[in-house]
Amino acid sequence: MASWRVPTLAALLCAPAVVGGSTIPSAPSWQAAAESRYDVVVLGTGLKESLLSGLLASHGKRVLQLERSAQRGGDAASVDLQRLAERTSGPEEQLSPARLGKLSAYSIDAAPKAFVASGTQLQLFVQGGAWSHMDMKRVQRSLLYRKKPDGTADVHRVLANAEDVLKTRFLKPMEKAKMLQLFVWVEKYDESNPATFVAGLTQKRTLKLKRMSAAGFLKYWDLSDEAKQMVCRGLALYSGPTAELKKMSALTLVRRIKRYKDAYKTFSHMTSPYVYPVGGFGTALPKAVAEVLEENDGYQLLDRPIDRIVFDDSGAACGVESEGVEVKCGCVVAAPEYVPDRVTESHKVVRLYAVLAHAPNLCKEATSCHLVIPAQECGRSNDIFLFAGGPTLGVAPKGKWLVVASTRLEGECDGEALALAKRELAAVLPLLKPAKKLLAEVVPCYAPKEDEQPPEGLHLCASCDETTHFDSVEEDVLRVYEAITGEPLKEA
Repeated sequence: MASWRVPTLAALLCAPAVVGGSTIPSAPSWQAAAESRYDVVVLGTGLKESLLSGLLASHGKRVLQLERSAQRGGDAASVDLQRLAERTSGPEEQLSPARLGKLSAYSIDAAPKAFVASGTQLQLFVQGGAWSHMDMKRVQRSLLYRKKPDGTADVHRVLANAEDVLKTRFLKPMEKAKMLQLFVWVEKYDESNPATFVAGLTQKRTLKLKRMSAAGFLKYWDLSDEAKQMVCRGLALYSGPTAELKKMSALTLVRRIKRYKDAYKTFSHMTSPYVYPVGGFGTALPKAVAEVLEENDGYQLLDRPIDRIVFDDSGAACGVESEGVEVKCGCVVAAPEYVPDRVTESHKVVRLYAVLAHAPNLCKEATSCHLVIPAQECGRSNDIFLFAGGPTLGVAPKGKWLVVASTRLEGECDGEALALAKRELAAVLPLLKPAKKLLAEVVPCYAPKEDEQPPEGLHLCASCDETTHFDSVEEDVLRVYEAITGEPLKEA
C-alpha cells in the first residue's frame, strides 16, 4: 500500500501518492522561549493537544506546546512491545524475541485510533499542517461483528456501496433491496438542494432531516435490526444506546453515512474509509506538529516540568510557570494530567493488547482492520472496538499482527487487568486464538467537571476514550478550537 504526503487539500485530491517523513526541528532553551509572548500555550503532546496546536498555529496563532515527559506524546506515546509489557505487567516482565519477533519493531499506541479520510476528520490534519509531515496508509478492512441465530460469531465487511450490498451475506434478499434504495437516496442527497429530499419509488415523501429523528429516518426505510446495526454502528459509527437514536437528528445520521461513503472517493484503491500513520499517532503526530509550530513561529518543548498555570487579577489564565520562569500567553489548553483538580473520572477503559502470528480470525485475512462489535451482539451495554495492524502500518514486525481491543469497564474493577480484559472483552477472545502474547490494562478516562466552569482562558481536553475511531477526538478538538478562535473550523 502507498503512503501519502499532501500539502494542501487541492493537492490531496489530485496529487500522486508519495512517501512522507518528519524531521524534528531544534527547539530553543526554556529561558529563550519564555522571553516571547504566545497566543496559546498547550500543555501536553497527546492526540488532542497536538491536533489543536497544529490547527491553531496554521490559523495564525503563535503556539508554545509543552510536554513534561522527555518523550513526545507523553503518556500516549507509541512504545515498543517490551515497554508495553513493563507498563502493563511490571518491570520484571521479560519477553521472548524468539517467540514474538524483534521487540523494538513494535510501535504500539496506548489508544489507537484510525480516522475517516473525508470531511472534518481529514480537515483536522490537512488544515493543521500535520498531514504533510506524516506517512499515512490505508487500513485494509472495515468490519462489523454479529451473532448468528445459532450463536456462532460472524464478521462482515461494512457495506459502502451497491456492489457490497449485492454481494454480502449479512442481509437477506428483501433487506438488500431496502438497503440499496437507502444507498441510492443517500448518494443523491444534497443539503442545499431540496429536490434531493424526496424519497420513495412510488409513494413520494419529502424527508425533512432537520425535523426528523435518526430513529424516524431508519423507520421510514423499514430496515431490519441487522440492517440498522450496519447503518448505525458500521457506517455512522454511532456508539450510544439504540434508544438514544430518538434524540439524534436524521441529518446528523445522514451526514455520518455520507462521510463514510465519501472517504472511498478521496483516494484511489480505498478498501476501507480509514487511514492510519505508520508507527501510530502517539509519537508521529507530535513530531509532525513540532515542525508545524516551527514553521509558524512557535515551539514544542519536551521534558518541561509545569509548576503552575498563571492567572491574572481577574482570574483568567494568562501564562504558565516552569522551574520558576513564567511565559505569558492569551490562553492555556491543558490535557487532563496537567489539571487534576479540574477534571473528574468519567469512566474506565479496559484494553487488551494481543500479538498474533495470523490475522484476527474471521477478519478476512486482513493485513489491517477496524472492527466494531455492537453491544447487543455480545450482551453488553457498551460496544467493543478492535484495531489490528502489522508491518504494513509499521506497528509489528514481519509475520506478526498487533491487535488492540477496548471497551468501557462495566463490571467491578476487582482483579488483575488481564482477567478483567478477558471478562469484559470475552467476545474478542475467539478472534485472537492462538495468541502469542496477551497484555492488558485498565485506565481511567477524565473529563472536565460538569458542575465547574473553567476560568476564562483555560481550555480543558478530555482523555481519549475506548473507541478506535476518531469521532470523539474530532468533537473535543472542534469544541476547544471554537472556544479559542470564536468560530468553527471551516472546510477548505
